[in-house]
Amino acid sequence: MSTDLDLGYAPEVQKLVDKAHGLIPLLRANAARGEEDRGIVAESADALRDAGFFRMSVPKSLGGDELDIRTQTAVIAAVGRGDASAGWLVSITGAAETLSSLVSAEGAKEMFGASPDVYVCANGGHHGATATRADGGYRVSGRFPTISGCEIGDWMILAVVPVVADGEPTGELISMAAPPKDGRIDRTWYVAGMQATGSHTVEYDGLFVPDSRVIKHEITPQGSLTNFPSLETFAAVAHRSIASLVGAVHGALDIVRATLDKGKPLIDTTYGTSLDSPVARQWLGEATHLVDTSYQHMLTASDIYDAARAAGSMSREERTRARRHGVSALEAARQALMRILDLGGTGGFASASPLQRYWRDFEVGSHHIHFNKFVAFEDYSRALLGTEEPVSVIH
Repeated sequence: MSTDLDLGYAPEVQKLVDKAHGLIPLLRANAARGEEDRGIVAESADALRDAGFFRMSVPKSLGGDELDIRTQTAVIAAVGRGDASAGWLVSITGAAETLSSLVSAEGAKEMFGASPDVYVCANGGHHGATATRADGGYRVSGRFPTISGCEIGDWMILAVVPVVADGEPTGELISMAAPPKDGRIDRTWYVAGMQATGSHTVEYDGLFVPDSRVIKHEITPQGSLTNFPSLETFAAVAHRSIASLVGAVHGALDIVRATLDKGKPLIDTTYGTSLDSPVARQWLGEATHLVDTSYQHMLTASDIYDAARAAGSMSREERTRARRHGVSALEAARQALMRILDLGGTGGFASASPLQRYWRDFEVGSHHIHFNKFVAFEDYSRALLGTEEPVSVIH
């Protein structure tokens, strides 16, 4: 039986979700090889690009689809249902929307003019790189770690790079857009899960970046940066990645439900099959409901971000509420996954089983710093009381 859920998507959203569902067999077939290679299989990356999933956040003025957050998260979850790493990589392209709005029109045309179906990866601002002024631009040198999708990337955001002259900081800060393949990719990504994201290190040695693809920042009296994504934009970009993990747990439910429907035995009991046990049936019902619940939290947060985009602003209370719903989506998904693993039994932990990959991918991805649940809870509580400043500086 199907584990599809009635999530109430609008027909145009459901059409895109169905397109993503059509890729699930391919994504699952390539997932083990992607993990072994520590990077997404080219066939899967090409299929995602051909489906238009790399252009979802690119502005219409640049030939993209400029979809709302609800639609993007629905599609990303459907991709993650096939392979969590693939869903994560699609979510990363959300940075394209921010980047194209900050670089010059000339730079945006250079990046997206030939095709909006480009893959844009980014660093989070944590690096040891520096830039020096050159005629008509800057030269950048240094290492940028954990760049998801750098091996399939057409462009990369080099965020918040300090400018130096004669080895000394000038006080200037810039961000740039450059092709990751113009640098050296050091394959440093060794983790317990999400291996196929290929989040390796990119190193540049004096790469020239023209002024057209340079964004200059100033530090405001409040300590924030000018010409940088707003907190709500940054939070919405991070929220997209949650969808890949919600989808991964749905994928795990698919796997276990299929084995149960085929008569999976409940060894060393009087039951002929697992589903003969009323408690196993209850476990399945709880797991399915928790997956549904995780989607509801995810979509509620998506709607909050979309409302803020339409309004042109987002209050602290709205931002912390949206982030709390995102974290709650992951918590419900984790509870579902525990039930799913119980139903799958020890066979689900065999290296050949896709179930253990969904489990490892979910645990690694959901422990990303952007999804820190006690920080999200503390900021939410502080916002409710309105008595203290938020703990997080980027959400």
